[in-house]
Amino acid sequence: MLKIILIAVFYLFIVLPSHAQMLISEVDTEKVGYKKTIKCLKKSNLTYFSDIRPSITDDSNLSMFHCHNATYTIKAPVEQVWNTCLLASPANLWKGKTLGLSCIYSKNTDNIMYNSDQRFESLDLNQIYFINLHIIRLFNIAAALIVTNIDYDTKQIEFTYIEGNKSTGKQILSLQATNENETTIFHDTLYKSDSKFRDKRLYSRFHQISITELHEKIGVYAHRLVN
Repeated sequence: MLKIILIAVFYLFIVLPSHAQMLISEVDTEKVGYKKTIKCLKKSNLTYFSDIRPSITDDSNLSMFHCHNATYTIKAPVEQVWNTCLLASPANLWKGKTLGLSCIYSKNTDNIMYNSDQRFESLDLNQIYFINLHIIRLFNIAAALIVTNIDYDTKQIEFTYIEGNKSTGKQILSLQATNENETTIFHDTLYKSDSKFRDKRLYSRFHQISITELHEKIGVYAHRLVN
């Protein structure tokens, strides 16, 4: 009898929690806020957030992908800018006329954070950023990026578009010290969609606008750390 009880306790408190996963249907749509993000989550045909996968891997052939490169200079030491990228509230960084953060899901903790939350986990691998892009007046696009690499030595962060996104590919942010009080951020993007018109005529233009907003916010919050 004691053996049966011990097995039951083990199953209830160890086996079951280890298999618990957050359902996409459990998302708080009111906190997400952006209708496009909610619509995309519902259309994903996935059951769990943990089922979401990056659109490319290290073995993917990227020879046919388009490339967009941008460089930004921030008047702050590289360590301050790096810490801003890692620790500043994503709701503040991913915010502007074009950019809006819906929520962040962490595969590591099986936890979701909304843009209205007061506290956010620091940037970490396997976090999925659900972003709303306000392009033209009432026209919005939902995008989602998963953090696929953080190199603390070279100060590089890689975001990869998830499967089912309008575009496949990745974005890489590389930080370099220009001098002791100035940092250069190289933002390199590889992208491809099923629309040649979108890739050649639209993506680069609006991508430039949105990432410029991001880096302007990084500059603002890095400067606050300095002062």
